[in-house]
Amino acid sequence: MPLRSSAATMGRVTQKPEPSVVRPRSQVLGQTRIVAGALILPVFAAMLWFALPRGTWPRVIIAFLFVLALYLAGAFLLRHVSIRLTSGGLIERGFFFHDNRIPAKRIATAYLVDVYRGVSTETNRQLFLLDSTGELLLRMRGEFWTDADLERVATAFDVPIRHLPDPVTAAQLRAESPELLYWFERWPWVGGLCVAGAISLLALTLIALMSPAVLVAA
Repeated sequence: MPLRSSAATMGRVTQKPEPSVVRPRSQVLGQTRIVAGALILPVFAAMLWFALPRGTWPRVIIAFLFVLALYLAGAFLLRHVSIRLTSGGLIERGFFFHDNRIPAKRIATAYLVDVYRGVSTETNRQLFLLDSTGELLLRMRGEFWTDADLERVATAFDVPIRHLPDPVTAAQLRAESPELLYWFERWPWVGGLCVAGAISLLALTLIALMSPAVLVAA
């Protein structure tokens, strides 16, 4: 692909990695707490304020506990995401505890790409590990991993490391190397519909939890 053909080779390492574990940057959990608190707490505080005089506050508490349980489950799953480097390859533990085992002999090239954040001039670095046929084996995004972690994984195996000399936009990456992206990045409108559907489903669930059929107030 054009993006890959324009990348410059930085070099390669010859030593095998020491066993180690790479985890998402610690700020990710902190940011999710801030965003979740800013979105959820004011809404439920207002709902509780209006529910107290009417005696319907138990429904609000049940709905709040349901949302809190979803957040805690997500935070628990995020804490266990990791990439374990070994002399024989790497093991990627995903969000749902799925282990993606990649033998070192399958890794042929490491690509480092700097991608603009939306319309901002700031960039996030991304790492793509590919096999000899160009199939994507592993992707790490700077939103979740530090640049040091990306460099650590990229240099962990005896493969060429290629780096695009200039940053690219998400649209360029989608147009020139769609096979390197997730499905919702290839078709953003489909991802938007899925997000809207998930929000609608959550709203309907909360309405059901707060309905008199679930809990009749005294």
